[in-house]
Amino acid sequence: MSRDLAIVNEYNDFYEEAYYAWNPFYPLADRDLRFYLGDQWDAKERQKLFQEGRNAFVFNRARRNINMVTGYQRQHRLSSVVSPVENSDQETADQLTQLLLYVMQSSDGYRVISDCFGGACKTGWNLMTLYMDYRDDPINGDIKFGREPYSGFITDPYFTNLDFSDCSYIIRRKYLSVDQAASMLPGMEKEVFKVHGFGWSRDDKFTWLPYQQQPNGQDLIAFNEFYRQKWKNVPTLVDMETGEFLEWDGDQDRLELFRSMYPNMEVIKRPKRYIEKHIILNDQYMKTEVNPYGLDEYPFVPFVGYFEPESDFWELKVQSLMRCQIDPQKEANRRRSQMIDIFDSQINSGYIADEDSVINPRSLFQTSQGKVIWRKKDAKPGAVEKIPPGQVPPSMFQLQELFDRDMQEILGINDAAFGIADSGNESGIMMMLRQGATITNLQDVFDNLRFSQRAVSKKVLKLIQTWTPQKIERIIRQKPTQQFYDKEFTKYDVAVQEGMLTDTQKQIYFRQLVDLKQLTDAPSQGPITAEMLVEAAPIQGKTTLQKQISQNEQARMEAAQKQAQAQQSMLKMQEQAVTAKAISDIALSKERFTRSVANMGLEDERAARAVQDRSQAALNNVKAAAEIQGMTQDQLLKSFQIVKLMEELAHAKEEQVKEDDVNISARAEQAAMPQMQEIPGGQQILGQPMNNMSEVPNG
Repeated sequence: MSRDLAIVNEYNDFYEEAYYAWNPFYPLADRDLRFYLGDQWDAKERQKLFQEGRNAFVFNRARRNINMVTGYQRQHRLSSVVSPVENSDQETADQLTQLLLYVMQSSDGYRVISDCFGGACKTGWNLMTLYMDYRDDPINGDIKFGREPYSGFITDPYFTNLDFSDCSYIIRRKYLSVDQAASMLPGMEKEVFKVHGFGWSRDDKFTWLPYQQQPNGQDLIAFNEFYRQKWKNVPTLVDMETGEFLEWDGDQDRLELFRSMYPNMEVIKRPKRYIEKHIILNDQYMKTEVNPYGLDEYPFVPFVGYFEPESDFWELKVQSLMRCQIDPQKEANRRRSQMIDIFDSQINSGYIADEDSVINPRSLFQTSQGKVIWRKKDAKPGAVEKIPPGQVPPSMFQLQELFDRDMQEILGINDAAFGIADSGNESGIMMMLRQGATITNLQDVFDNLRFSQRAVSKKVLKLIQTWTPQKIERIIRQKPTQQFYDKEFTKYDVAVQEGMLTDTQKQIYFRQLVDLKQLTDAPSQGPITAEMLVEAAPIQGKTTLQKQISQNEQARMEAAQKQAQAQQSMLKMQEQAVTAKAISDIALSKERFTRSVANMGLEDERAARAVQDRSQAALNNVKAAAEIQGMTQDQLLKSFQIVKLMEELAHAKEEQVKEDDVNISARAEQAAMPQMQEIPGGQQILGQPMNNMSEVPNG
């Protein structure tokens, strides 16, 4: 009991500490929300206008500006995907992406993100909560999301990081029925009903919740959750050679035994964070959980509009987008109401009448058309005069336009954000550029949104790793990889990035294929085919479309085959024509060669004739010798020398004729060689004996 009382006292003390700092923020956040909803006159102003017989008109232009920002976010939602870092495991990253998409789609995670962002734009900040619902799956649980408004939680006033890493405590309250409270504490139903039976009057905590403002007679239980972030030193084994470490969860004796076996291991004390969750119903302590849902961090992610942690004014530390539009919106309402009063006064601006000058004084207050005011017979002329109506100064219209423009410029938007062009001939691309420049003015707000969405995704991944392999396989139709349950893998080896938001992982894959096809397509066939796109397309009637594409592809292949056959036939005819021309050229060469051979025969004939002539000459010489028997010895010797010299000259001439014949034949064969090599089978023709070459017909 003393521990229970200590936790309740600690809860009260921390709430008082936080509320002392955050107290100025709550009324301003409430005013921001009321202005967005159209309650833009305070009670004193309304009472004054009522006493003057005037209306409290509201022309809520600020709401349109806020809706533009939140609508832009909803229209351009981005999904969260898991990408491997460097050369990490792609398969594990793909499995985590599929599971993350499943959780966000099945639990409306992206819609809750948009709701939290919208609440931050209107009131300053909201919390997105993550919890496990064990009603449908009592073993693993289903990951669910919730939204906490600005009035439903309070935090350590001195935190500075949006991930709550330096936030000491967070307190949250909900008002639930007794049955709802019992369903959230399984096994403690009797205690819940017992606390409800004690009765309880509303306290002074969380006074800005709707139930605190308007209880409506319902008997609800205050379900308080008190979260504390604490640290403890845990023994850790460190390998001094590799730097690897492992948290030790055994006893001291086993630790000493382990160190004796591995002397290179050292034991150090490492601080480790853990979360304590205390549940208090009304003012009664119920239970405590350590690291609820298996998370060693808060199951909350803040969504903020503007956050300036260095400010020491807590009403200015967190601000909504509505805060800067309140003053120009109030002045616009006031000026517009005055203009309407002036217009109304022109119908009946009033009368100046002498006392007892009309029969019925009430007729002076009539404003209908065709009214009649009866004067008394003895009334003086001019006793009843109409007051000239006032005119609206033109400067009032200019001032109203200035107020409307101020609300947009102060927020950082312009007419282009609403699709209003400065001129009628402005192009669509220019309009998109102007809208993009408008969003640049709100980049801080959208950066805070992206930071919060990544934080939500990382917490979801940690919760997914608590599921059993059977549930993982049931969702993605695959068994988890070896690295799936490695806590270090999600910390060091993967990164959560933004991607195009689709309903399923298959749509993401299809969108990525389309982008890849646009990047890699060339005049030639790219790596992404139409069949691949159709196979991955998340469309209805895909079977019929695939059959039609298959038929079209078959018809295209048949047409291409026919075209290829026609081209082959054309090439064959061209080849035959080339072959015929080559054969003709060879025949011509043969003819020239045969003519050369005939010339060689003629030369042989000439050589034989020369020999015959030489023999005849020798015979004639003999005859001459006989005739010169009467010559002297010296004369006879000279005659023989002359005959010998003539024979040598004739023999040399014969050898020269033979050598010329051989050279002519060689040149003829070299001239025919290139022409025979230009056609297929030319080597076979060249390989034929020379005596067969004469069998080729002449061209």
